[in-house]
Amino acid sequence: MLWQAFVVYFSLGGPTPISSASDIVRYDVTAILCVGSVIAALVISIVRRSVWLVVFSSILVLVALGGSAVFSVPAGKWFPPEPTSEPLPSYYKPCYSGSGDCD
Repeated sequence: MLWQAFVVYFSLGGPTPISSASDIVRYDVTAILCVGSVIAALVISIVRRSVWLVVFSSILVLVALGGSAVFSVPAGKWFPPEPTSEPLPSYYKPCYSGSGDCD
């Protein structure tokens, strides 16, 4: 996942590249396989009742989930963008329901 994020977004001094649809699909498949495989490892370690493997697999699940959020393609996929507000025009007049004064 880290390599895919690097390949998509690395640029030297140029504008930040935009991720293509194929980059997004490739990242989604990789993230699903990564998280799924560590969850499977956790389940297998619980079934085998190996304490050290359960602890190690639990750490790997957290790392995989964190990595899939941090290195997401497109960047910020899991986090909503900050809302942008534009200043209201000087002639703006608010309209209140029931006032009968709305344009």
